[in-house]
Amino acid sequence: MTFDPVAPFYDSLAALAFGKSLIRAQEWGVAQVRPGYRVLVLGGGSGVTLPGLLARHPTQVVYVEASAAMLLLAQQRVPPGAPVAFLLGTEADVPTSEPFDYILLPFVLDLYPAAALESDMLPTLLRVLQPAGQLIVTDFAKPTTYWQRVYMWLMLRFFRLTTGIPARHWTNWPASLAALGLVEQHGQSFRYGQLRSGCWLRQTYV
Repeated sequence: MTFDPVAPFYDSLAALAFGKSLIRAQEWGVAQVRPGYRVLVLGGGSGVTLPGLLARHPTQVVYVEASAAMLLLAQQRVPPGAPVAFLLGTEADVPTSEPFDYILLPFVLDLYPAAALESDMLPTLLRVLQPAGQLIVTDFAKPTTYWQRVYMWLMLRFFRLTTGIPARHWTNWPASLAALGLVEQHGQSFRYGQLRSGCWLRQTYV
């Protein structure tokens, strides 16, 4: 799976299909980050919300992206000396020496089947999250209308053909998070409920 083939036109395609909704949903998540904390961004793509995140004054941002082409675009959005470490890779490549206070997952969980999330990806991320840290998830909500189901089918079909994502249908990522003991503390829906951003904490800290 790689987004290299779509990197040059991904942002334009997203704007054509969703207007500003995708960015607004991600900006809501970025706005939950308090100054002075360590942040991991996994799968941030071209880094369209990275300047906004830096404006929250984190102590450090670790930006992990599996697409080399996307990572290059993200690097170009950051001024020299910004506290950002860019890494090419996946959750398996996230440094484990120091835990994170926030982990941002912008449109990442829907790329994988639920079984993969629960057995591998999410447990890997939870091991590098502070006990009271927050997972900030921005993703597609369950399609509830005909047009939402059509959008989801077209999207998955397109990205399966162009990037090789393994997901074949909408992934019930909220159920996967709940299965691992996480609870959404608060959140917000966008584009008539098609998108969802939320802050997820371990149940003990809600």
